Amino acid sequence: MAEEQKEKKNVYISLHEAFVKEGIKYTDRKTGEEKSFNVARIPSGTLVDGKDVGGYEFSPLFVNPSRFRGEHWRDIPLLADREVRLQKSVLDAEGKPVLGEDGKRQKETLPIKPEQLKEALSEARKRYAEEQAKDNRSLTERAEGAKEAADSIEKDGGDRPLERENR
Repeated sequence: MAEEQKEKKNVYISLHEAFVKEGIKYTDRKTGEEKSFNVARIPSGTLVDGKDVGGYEFSPLFVNPSRFRGEHWRDIPLLADREVRLQKSVLDAEGKPVLGEDGKRQKETLPIKPEQLKEALSEARKRYAEEQAKDNRSLTERAEGAKEAADSIEKDGGDRPLERENR
């Protein structure tokens, strides 16, 4: 009985809602049935074996509201004995996706153990918190800096619409 519980043990990772898209709808080609899936993106600065895996994505089966971190966080249960396959589109020198012979985007896949991902996210959050603590400016000073930056953008041609990269 104890061995069965060990095998079914889940590893929970928590991500801010900005990194999780839930309930993305699609139509199953075979059945015509409408289904949905979830996508979680790893924040930049998350290091696994010295490699920044920021921007890699995976599709978790379940995404739950966080029980401990607050309303803007999501808990994702992962099976401890099953690797998570992180994927990222391969980009050319201009930053555009590389297409394969079949016309689909080529993907770079990185298998990772759930516990390893959990530790990497935890370390990335610690580094981020330390960097923020080093910024001795008050919130008002930081807001003023952001306002000045926004004003300079407006003066530099703010009437132009922002260009967005097609993905």
